[in-house]
Amino acid sequence: MPRFLFCFSIVLALHFVAGWLLHDLLEEPGTALQSSAPMMVRLVSPEPAPAPVQPLASVMRRRVLPSKPAQSVKVQRPVSKPVLASKPRPTPAKPVAPVESAKAKAVAPAQPQAVAASPALSHSESSAAASAPAATAKPVVTEVFSREPSFLTSPKPPIYPAQARRRNQQGLVLVEVRLDEKGLLREIRLLRSSGVESLDRSAMDAVAAWRFRAETQNGQPVPSRVHIPIEFALSASR
Repeated sequence: MPRFLFCFSIVLALHFVAGWLLHDLLEEPGTALQSSAPMMVRLVSPEPAPAPVQPLASVMRRRVLPSKPAQSVKVQRPVSKPVLASKPRPTPAKPVAPVESAKAKAVAPAQPQAVAASPALSHSESSAAASAPAATAKPVVTEVFSREPSFLTSPKPPIYPAQARRRNQQGLVLVEVRLDEKGLLREIRLLRSSGVESLDRSAMDAVAAWRFRAETQNGQPVPSRVHIPIEFALSASR
């Protein structure tokens, strides 16, 4: 009895294994068919693709090849050759130089006439040069320093700035004035500041409007310079 059960279990196991193998065999052809279908599609798609791609590439190469020689042909080369030919064109102008030299030679004999006339010119130039030192020697005049300024009209006193007056600002401004022979103002310079900008500016503006008399030396007007102190004080008029 136990032997029978053992044999029966072996038979069942074999049947089970056989059935499982048959089941796998039946499923494999289906999967093979299903897999073969996409494989056929994959094989069909690459076959027509390489055929047209190669001629297209070759055609593109063939089309590019004729275009390259067209581009390689430089039109500028034939243009550059006539430019080289144009360079020797100015060479025929060289024989013109001897013509000009011949003209110069022909003109050369006329030069002695100008040389002959030059003594008169040199004489006039020498006389002008002799008179020039006399003319230039006149304006040599030294500048004179004046102790006090001389006025043609009474000078107008400078305006006391209102802001400086409110702040009780005072000070002394020293101005240097340089005049020419006619007494006209050539230069005005601030020698010493009062420490207040508004006072300095008022003094400079007042002096610039004054009319001076020319300084004289030996009865002759001469350029001069003078220092003018201007005091700003609440109790002073100028």
